[in-house]
Amino acid sequence: MNRLHHVAPWLALALFVLMGSELLLVYVAALIGVHGLVNMTPKTLVAMGAARYTASLGFALFGVYAILQAPPSSIGLRLPKVAGLALGVAGGVAASLIITLLVRELRLQGSYNLQYEHYILSRATGLIAAALFFVFLVFGPIVEEIVFRGIVLGGLINVTNGVVAVIVSALIFAGIHVAGGIAQITSVFVLGLVLGWLYLRTRSVVPSSVAHIIYNTVAFYPIILYMVRANRF
Repeated sequence: MNRLHHVAPWLALALFVLMGSELLLVYVAALIGVHGLVNMTPKTLVAMGAARYTASLGFALFGVYAILQAPPSSIGLRLPKVAGLALGVAGGVAASLIITLLVRELRLQGSYNLQYEHYILSRATGLIAAALFFVFLVFGPIVEEIVFRGIVLGGLINVTNGVVAVIVSALIFAGIHVAGGIAQITSVFVLGLVLGWLYLRTRSVVPSSVAHIIYNTVAFYPIILYMVRANRF
């Protein structure tokens, strides 16, 4: 019962952030008239992505005070040492290499949803293209690290050991990417293990955010290269 008492506020905060941001996403989709992937355009994708991550960040910061009643450092919002940043860079590069090889060797396939999102990204131009890549390569990873490492993993550490906390948080992290198919689920789970380890080592979401940004940049590299060559920016 004492352990449940320690994890309850963190669980409440995690659910508050995730459900709140998803509800806002549904509202935005209804507002701009999106009924499934067929009607998705670069503008609607950036609107929905930005809405989701902005809502998640807002709910997380509000929840720190309203639910946890703790300082931002309680969810890893602190600057690490230089060694921690270097560890984040190394972790991002290592995760990218390991996951790329894993997906290739196991011949894992992505879902239609993931392929269609990539198709929409490749159609974007100008400011919309820049905004999309900022949301998916920078803003999204930072917010996801605050939620899944700072809140979910940070809360699990209160009731179990580091290894179990990292594995469970990685499973939850992979679970929200289920629409991407087996390739993305597997990739995100392995990435979650690396990011969780970085958080345990530094107790900051900055190194894991750096690693996450590097990983996403590598994952989107083919689309970025195509768009640069096609003068889409």
